[in-house]
Amino acid sequence: MTFEYLRQSLFFFRQHLITLAAIQLPFLALIGILGFILQGNMTGASGESAGSFLLLGLLQLGLLPLYWGATIFYMQSVLDGKPLSPMSAISLGMTCWGRLLLTYILNGLAVLLGLIALVIPGVIVGVRLAFADYICVLENKSATESLKQSWSQTQSYFWMLLQGFILIFLCLFLLEMLIQQLFGSTLIALVLSLLVDFGGVMLTVFGFRVFSAMREGQ
Repeated sequence: MTFEYLRQSLFFFRQHLITLAAIQLPFLALIGILGFILQGNMTGASGESAGSFLLLGLLQLGLLPLYWGATIFYMQSVLDGKPLSPMSAISLGMTCWGRLLLTYILNGLAVLLGLIALVIPGVIVGVRLAFADYICVLENKSATESLKQSWSQTQSYFWMLLQGFILIFLCLFLLEMLIQQLFGSTLIALVLSLLVDFGGVMLTVFGFRVFSAMREGQ
């Protein structure tokens, strides 16, 4: 079923490419352009550069729940047969910004602790908490409730999620490495890397497909 869900996820991505791009690309472009500018100003004091990149990281952290939540709301609206416009999806994303941000932070900390202990526990934790974002956004649950529910509901779908995530991640990673080898730190590389970053939405789409299958099976 993993490859069938991957095929369906790719089909969804292609069918809704324009709307997904309208939701995510403005935020990804802003972060990418600011990062490119900061790289070009690395000749300044190291302390100032570190501070600038810290601010960029905080901006990225603050924006991520917005377009991530919007993407989840949009996918659910398509499933319900009432597709949202990009602006409507983003507006809905604002309503769960705080909860999703906390969910993302707690999820990241749990995975980080697992990676520090050993790599494999971190991977296991990351996969078992893969439903947390969808639960937080679509079921209006708190961060801790979302994480606990995800841990319970992903048990039967662990290997499917793991296989799908690995295949998608490897494809994106290899593309990014190829871009860096061919174009280095150029404007062309920035544009192509931005497209690869956008391709990361496939992880969200695939996770949502499995999440939907889990809910259908309940």
